[in-house]
Amino acid sequence: MHINLPNAASTLRLEQLVAKSGFLRLTTSNEQYPDAPGSGLPLLVVETSLCSGVISLQGAHLLEFKTTNGDPLLWLSPNCDFTPGTALRGGVPLCLPWFGVNQTDPTKPKHGFGRNSFWELGKAQLLSDGTAELEFLFVSDANQLFPYDFSAELRMTLGNSAKIELTINNTDTDDFDCSWAMHNYHRISSLTDVRVLGLAGRKYFDNFEGYAEKQQTGDVNFPGPVDRVYPAIDNSVTIKGSPTIEITHSNCPSVVVWNPGAEAAGKIADIGEGQEQFYICVERSAVLGEKWHLPAGTSKSAWMEFKQV
Repeated sequence: MHINLPNAASTLRLEQLVAKSGFLRLTTSNEQYPDAPGSGLPLLVVETSLCSGVISLQGAHLLEFKTTNGDPLLWLSPNCDFTPGTALRGGVPLCLPWFGVNQTDPTKPKHGFGRNSFWELGKAQLLSDGTAELEFLFVSDANQLFPYDFSAELRMTLGNSAKIELTINNTDTDDFDCSWAMHNYHRISSLTDVRVLGLAGRKYFDNFEGYAEKQQTGDVNFPGPVDRVYPAIDNSVTIKGSPTIEITHSNCPSVVVWNPGAEAAGKIADIGEGQEQFYICVERSAVLGEKWHLPAGTSKSAWMEFKQV
């Protein structure tokens, strides 16, 4: 098996770290998902007494997660394209350093470039309770897309739940603003029956109407396409269905809820006709007016955790 990272030193460090970690296995998307399109990406497989998961080194992207006796909690598209530099459809993509369409330059890539870039695995350990902890690092020098130096750290804690902690460091001499989202694609058994609890009565911005402000009546359901940003949501939210999933957080002020609906899904190559029935996105984030302002030399952190209940 040949693992191809951006440079030989990164590949060697990864192989050495995995060799020391009995709960990690290095593979490729071609081996893990032989029917998926794309030229292939390196993946990490996590297997412990508590859980299993699959992570792409592109984007530090959790693709699959389930506890040993639980149900799969993430949806990965069967049409996910594993071509380097292509955004992966499903799991938990990290949208960074902006979410959605760039508000100052719509020609820039949607959802930033963190999810399309390789991250380095800096640490991997199995804690005494059987929980796996992995730390990834991404360093970005000022460039045409984002003219500031910054780095980002992502700590993934996988056990009886999946917890993802993001830290963004402004390593530049100037202040900057950034937005981000942990873009969770959660597996469901019925789009007709699933509900999102914890948002009733709350204000939201409807992306189908230019982020027009509206108010949520009752729980969120999915009679058609849904693309909404709910600001100032301090409480946890729950996906009520099969499985039922609770999502808690710290310092993730926004909640994004999305499903493209049948017509749009059929036109999106890496989703495909009918696939919208098997997932909803319920994302913890800091977007729109809740984007982060980072003065030069400062850092900010947030975490999101999900589990079956």
